[in-house]
Amino acid sequence: MIYGLIKYLLAFSVLITTILMFVVFYVLWKYSPTIPSYDKILNYKPSLSSRIYSSDGILLKSFYTEERIYIPIERIPTKIKQAFLSAEDKNFYNHYGIDIFAITRAFFTNLISINTNKRLVGASTITQQVVKNLLLSNEISYERKIKEIILAIRIENVLTKNQILELYLNDIYLGYGSYGIGTASLNYFNKSIDQLDLHEIAFLAALPKAPNNYNPTKNYEDAFNRRNWVINKMFKNKFINQEDLKFKNMPIETFDRTNNIFNEKNYYYEEIRKILYKDFGKNKLYSDGLIVKTSINTNFQKAADESLIMGLIEYDKRQGWRGPIDKTNTKKFLKNYNKYQDINPLPSKWYPVIIIENDNNILKLLDNNENILSADLSSVNNKWIKNNKFNLGDVIYIENIKQETIVRQLPLANGAVVVLNPQNGEVLALSGGMSFKTSEFNRATQAKRQPGSAFKPFVYITALKEGYNPSTLILDAPYVVDQGPGLPKWKPANYTEEFYGLTTMRTGIEKSRNLMTVRLANNIGIEKIISTVEDFGIVDGINSNLSMALGSGVVTLLNLTNSYGIIANGGKEISPTIIKSIYSKKGNQIFNSTQKKCLNCKLSKIKTFEKIPKIVSNQKIVIDEKIAYQITSMMEGVIKRGTAKKLKKLQVPIAGKTGTTNNNKDAWFIGYSPDLVIGVYVGHDTPKNLGYKETGSSVAVPIFENFSKKIDINSQNIPFKVPSGLSFVKIDSKTGLPSNNEESILEPFIFGTEPYNNGNINILDSLGLNSKDTISGTGGLFN
Repeated sequence: MIYGLIKYLLAFSVLITTILMFVVFYVLWKYSPTIPSYDKILNYKPSLSSRIYSSDGILLKSFYTEERIYIPIERIPTKIKQAFLSAEDKNFYNHYGIDIFAITRAFFTNLISINTNKRLVGASTITQQVVKNLLLSNEISYERKIKEIILAIRIENVLTKNQILELYLNDIYLGYGSYGIGTASLNYFNKSIDQLDLHEIAFLAALPKAPNNYNPTKNYEDAFNRRNWVINKMFKNKFINQEDLKFKNMPIETFDRTNNIFNEKNYYYEEIRKILYKDFGKNKLYSDGLIVKTSINTNFQKAADESLIMGLIEYDKRQGWRGPIDKTNTKKFLKNYNKYQDINPLPSKWYPVIIIENDNNILKLLDNNENILSADLSSVNNKWIKNNKFNLGDVIYIENIKQETIVRQLPLANGAVVVLNPQNGEVLALSGGMSFKTSEFNRATQAKRQPGSAFKPFVYITALKEGYNPSTLILDAPYVVDQGPGLPKWKPANYTEEFYGLTTMRTGIEKSRNLMTVRLANNIGIEKIISTVEDFGIVDGINSNLSMALGSGVVTLLNLTNSYGIIANGGKEISPTIIKSIYSKKGNQIFNSTQKKCLNCKLSKIKTFEKIPKIVSNQKIVIDEKIAYQITSMMEGVIKRGTAKKLKKLQVPIAGKTGTTNNNKDAWFIGYSPDLVIGVYVGHDTPKNLGYKETGSSVAVPIFENFSKKIDINSQNIPFKVPSGLSFVKIDSKTGLPSNNEESILEPFIFGTEPYNNGNINILDSLGLNSKDTISGTGGLFN
């Protein structure tokens, strides 16, 4: 009888084995042709974030389709591996892609729970999860599960366990838009993976099952319990000891990483994105993990943004109150609050309110939370609203500063600020407008506007190249040009509408005299001036009309600021540079903006002094450094005695030039110290008058001044470098002749051009005239 039972069991086993083999062969025969190739895993190229860093090491922005930082397995701390193995697949290193015991357990558990609403228990190994994520879909079906099992077994035969675990830890989605542990560690805790504590590691390991369900900001208790479950699992698997269980008491404290990312204006970021998109294409930019180091200085950028906004606000105040943004009732105000906020350029600082009471210069205001506020129109910051022009139901913007409610008005004009290093052209800050949110148009790089008098230095540089000097006398008198039949005569005028007779070139640029500049341009020839301008990198938007001398062409603020940078560095060519270097995901440098090279740097040892490493520059010389210093000295006078003399109180060496176009449509100031160039532009996007006496001096200069104070410009009080080949002579600022009077200016002359000839003053040379010119008091004319 026992023999018969054994015989029966053997027969049954053979039958079952045969059936199982048949099932296996059938499954392989049916599904193998439809299983995707695992080449994608063997040649895995994850979508990586391209990261943009400031020059001072702050992460500015990431461009990505999936935010991921790929970390090799050997750089992943052991505790992280152990935590994920405990939570997801404790037998990972002992199975061949599938865990038979886990599958059996899950089968019976789900069978028992088939008539309940309990969630089905899974049994996927880490290998299966890698296969599902990279090759299959999230479809819940037996067919997909069968394919997953087949592929998992195959993958185990071609990849090592560590390679599979590396793929898993870098590919898994962990919530907060984070793919892989590297990004999740930063996004949740603002830490690199090697800085995580045990409770933080356990929290990350708790997420793969359902990241959104364990979001601590929404489901803290669930996240806390799941985190502790992982810690218990690690202890059970002997990955941690009894003492480590104390981490179960630690709270889950996540860090909003956006608080640490530099979130100032997006104009700079957008310029970077456009450059990278153009040079590398969409796929590389958003998926190839480029590491981009920019030239932006975050302190300068913050100061530039704040100075521009404050300058535009202060300018707008002078134009007076234009009225509320809307007039409505409280019910409609609360309903449409988001609409008002959407047009607000500074949502974090300004917010809309509705006036519910107006009593003797005290406004009672209601915000969207139905809180009642008050604004005193007689306070210092609200006095610009000269008369009480408010009515009940007016919707206005306010800002709270130091417990004071200040009434705000959206400026109609806009502007830009550019800050760059004159030695290499690196753009240290770039503000393209008041708000990227309300207008993505970049007024620093896209707006081509007339520079007005800010163009004049190029006229005077050309004159210096032609042999003129800062003390050369130029006639300031009426100038008339016949423009042809049927056209009115062109009659340029000075801003003051006065005439000043013979005046030194220095005074001409300090006081921004138009008539002198036009007469000088006519004498030396507009074509020579255009040639000079092109040498400075300004090619588009210029013409050969004589009015070009007064800035009638068009330029961008970035190009004009860069041109002044060439003057500041002594005449060496530079180009605006936003990106300093780019590295591939493998760490290879694929771009470097430096214009300098190191000769003999790759040496095993130094044998002779001739082979000592030497830094050389390939920068082209645009103008002679002596001429660069002369024009700088003349523009220092703009600050000391001229149109920007309000900057004199900074009490540091600064040179620069204001610019104002016809009808006060555009206001400029480009100023520089020995190591910094700052360009400021203000104007309406649709050109129109800025207002009476709203010039470069009154609109742009205050923005420059505010920025300079914020960054403590030229704090070491470094003077401009004086090149060899110059001599200095005290010159009377009115006559242009050598003098020791109180108004004398120490004027730089190139050797041999001083106003002396064998001990005697050469009057013609001093006046910049020749024997063909006639002089008759102040009525002498240049022919």
